[in-house]
This record gives sequence, structure tokens and C-alpha cells, in this order.
Amino acid sequence: MKIKILGSGQEVGRSAILLEDKKNVMLDYGVKIEPSPPKYPHHEKAHAAIMSHAHLDHIGALPLLCKKSKTHIFMNDVTLELGAMLIKDSIKVGRIEGYGTPFSEKDLKKTIKMTNIVGYHEKFRIGEYKFSLWPSGHIPGSSSILAEGDKKIFYTSDIQTTDSHLLKRCQLPQNVDTLIIESTYGMKNHQPRTQLEKTLIETVEEALAKDEIALIPVFAIGRAQEIIMILEKYSSRIALDGMAKLASEIIEEYSYYLNDAKKFKNILKKVNFVRTHDDRKKAISRHSILVSSAGMLGGGPAVSYLRDIKERKESKVIFCGFLIEDTPGRNLIQTKIFKNAEEEFNVHCDLHQLELSAHTDRRGLFEIIKRTNPKQVICVHGDSCKQFAKDVEEHFGVQAFAPKNDEVVKI
Repeated sequence: MKIKILGSGQEVGRSAILLEDKKNVMLDYGVKIEPSPPKYPHHEKAHAAIMSHAHLDHIGALPLLCKKSKTHIFMNDVTLELGAMLIKDSIKVGRIEGYGTPFSEKDLKKTIKMTNIVGYHEKFRIGEYKFSLWPSGHIPGSSSILAEGDKKIFYTSDIQTTDSHLLKRCQLPQNVDTLIIESTYGMKNHQPRTQLEKTLIETVEEALAKDEIALIPVFAIGRAQEIIMILEKYSSRIALDGMAKLASEIIEEYSYYLNDAKKFKNILKKVNFVRTHDDRKKAISRHSILVSSAGMLGGGPAVSYLRDIKERKESKVIFCGFLIEDTPGRNLIQTKIFKNAEEEFNVHCDLHQLELSAHTDRRGLFEIIKRTNPKQVICVHGDSCKQFAKDVEEHFGVQAFAPKNDEVVKI
């Protein structure tokens, strides 16, 4: 078998990994959404495609794959529902922004019809291999993918080795031949989770004590729900806006993926949903905590809220995860200037970035390698894949690769 990296090679995002065998199988087919316009992986025909989770950088190009060839699609139920929601929105955003998308809503509908729903640990055969999805602890429904045949291949996709309020940690197989591992935080360890959560709460409370606003830009799926669970005691003061609203409602329907479904449902009853334009205009005066997409300020209501509070020095803007280079969020943290294609303005608020990430850190990645005991490691989805692969070789004494996009690794 050969493994061809079509996306996520020495980059974060645009995940697309092709297992080349008698029947080619695509693991994820995503888009690099930031900075805009989006960038898509190179196209290769595949007999089947398996989607790990619903974030656009892993599933956002799937209709393009289905549009050009008849491909059998496999994923779990909540990934299909959330993924369809985000892809449909990306088509709308592309139309509004003028760069379009290389597929239509008709292509999305075709993709949905071609999808086979599979649950965790449910084995399904494609060619000479049996595949199964394993909980990865990243977002609701997120999966790692195990392929078993002549070789045993495990693709982590985005993965988390610790429990969160929202989800239980990942599950891992033992003794694999090839491990394809994400490397987002391959060179960095997170602060203790409890300390980060304490800092988030304290930062929000500082704003509340001065009758100011705490704006928390979030990824609609996963991060939004985790944040409102951390801020449970302030649920009634939270306004939830943007795609995070619909994502939360969908996740509530598939609550069997959650760590504490009852707690999540109770919090949603108390949170204030911003459903209309009029609600949005009143949100700042009515609610102190604004949790809104988009997480890197690439769009969404969070940008509108930022514009409204930009002169308020005691208000807080709190990022809670990874900020890709050249995104408005990353640039704002570095320069205190918000800039996108339409506008530019100074922001005088108190800015914070906390790594409350749904990705595991360097320690967690090393733990995954130790527990899966691979014969070779392929490092993808990171800004420092080459250095991380070198460190893996030195620490574990196994072959480690950091292929660029379109490069092939033989196994």
C-alpha cells in the first residue's frame, strides 16, 4: 500500500489522505478556509471516502470528491448532520464573498445520498481492508480511523487525550504498523486544563465586575459547547450567536456522544439564543457574555460584536484555541488591529488567548505513539511537522515522515 498526502502535509488544515491499494480510500477531504479564499486539496479518484469529523478542514471539500466520481462515503450520524450544516453555509459564504465554491447545494445533496452511516467500532469492508471509527475526543462524533488488512494503519485525525466537560478522551488501538498522527501542537505543551479554565472564568468575571462585555469568538462545533459548559454558573448571562446556535441544537439531538448529556441540556435551557437581527442589536446591552462564531474572526457575528465594543478598554476579547497565521484573529492578537477584506480598525479592548484546545499537546501525542507502538509514523496537520518527525525518531527509534502535499509514503 501507498499513502499519498493530498492535504495537511506540513500545514494545518485541508486534510486529505489517500490510501492507495486495489481500491483507493480517502481519509478526510477538507478545505483550508483561512486565510480566504479557501484552498482545496488536489483531486484523486477514490472508491470510498471516510470522514473523521465535521470541521470544514476535514470534510469541507467532500462534495467536490463526490461530484467528480462515484464515491462510497462513510461517517457517523452527527458528523453527517453537522458537516452538511457547515458545507451548506460555506457555499452561501462563498457566494456572498464572490469567490464561490467548486460545488453546489445540488452536489451536497448528492453527497448526503451517497453516505453510509456507521457507528464507533462498527467494522466495514472496503477492498482488502476492514475499517472502523474510534472516538477521538475532539468534537462530538469525531473519530480516528483504523484500517486492518495486510497492515494495521491508524489515522488519528484531530485527537484529544484528556477528558473535557463536553467529551471523554480518545480511544486507541494497540500495536499498529503505521500511525498517521496530527501534529498541531507537536512542539508545544498546554498549561494544565484546570488552570486554563480558572483563567477563563476569572477573565470573564473581571469584565462582569465592571459591567463590561466578555466577547468569546468560538468555533461553532465543539468549542462553543465546551465554553458554555465551563461557564455554567453564568449560563443565564450568555448570549449564543452565529452557527454555534444551530450546532448546539444538533449536538443536543445526538447527546449520546457527550460526556454529560443532562448537564449540557440544562445549560442550553438557560443560555440566550440570538435568533434575529433585532436580538443581535440588543445583545450587548442585555447580556454580558457573548459566545459567537467565528473562532478566528474570519466572519460571523463575532466581527459585528467586536466592532461595537472596540473602544471599550475594560471589555475582554478571549480567544480559546489555535489561531492560524494570517487570520484576522491571529493578527488582532499580535497588532491590536482588526483587518479583513472589507474593513480595518483599532481594537482597544483587553485581548486574551487561552489554549483551551480540543487538540492534544506534545505530551499527548507522545502518549499516543507509545500506546499504539507503531513501526512507522507519518506526521501531518502541523506547522512544524518536520521537526516533530525528527523528535519522534530520536525519542522512539522508529521511522517518522513529514511528507509535503502530493508526496507518497510506501508502507
